[in-house]
Amino acid sequence: MQIYKEDKAENFGTWNDEVSKFLYYDSTKEILSKIKIPSLVADFGGANGLMKQFIPNCITIDKDKSKRPDVVADILNHSKRYELVILRYVLHYLNDYEVIMLFKNLNASKTLIIQFENNDLKSKYYNSINEFKYFRTEKQLKALLPKSIKTIYKKEYELGSEFYTNRLGKGIYKTHKETLKAYYL
Repeated sequence: MQIYKEDKAENFGTWNDEVSKFLYYDSTKEILSKIKIPSLVADFGGANGLMKQFIPNCITIDKDKSKRPDVVADILNHSKRYELVILRYVLHYLNDYEVIMLFKNLNASKTLIIQFENNDLKSKYYNSINEFKYFRTEKQLKALLPKSIKTIYKKEYELGSEFYTNRLGKGIYKTHKETLKAYYL
């Protein structure tokens, strides 16, 4: 998994635009209300610990030490056992093989995946200047997930220039729609 300078270390996900508030706060609060939160929770790819505002005792695991996670480790080979592993906006950092291997090696009783899907990949890649990620359509992502996974949340939203300017800096961005989904296994 690659570390991107565009992810802005400790400030990542704390922007004040409406889309960021939806993605990093409102939707997360709603999704977490749909599941039972156990005592031993790991936030894989947990970056700067934003999940702690919802689950104060969760352990953030990220290989980017600039974000100050609780554990600096690569989630692809982190083997400690957890009751719940949360993967929030992580899968687009992994290629298809890495996603498959992550689920093969994941050591958790339950898994919550919160991930956006985009059926307008042309606009998504156009807007993602200076970064290469593995954005996926609904069909592409679903093909990589374990078969027994259940969808527990789905909401479409629109990304515009304010979100991309906060995320990537000034530029010319195309407005497009995405769907946020939460999967539970």
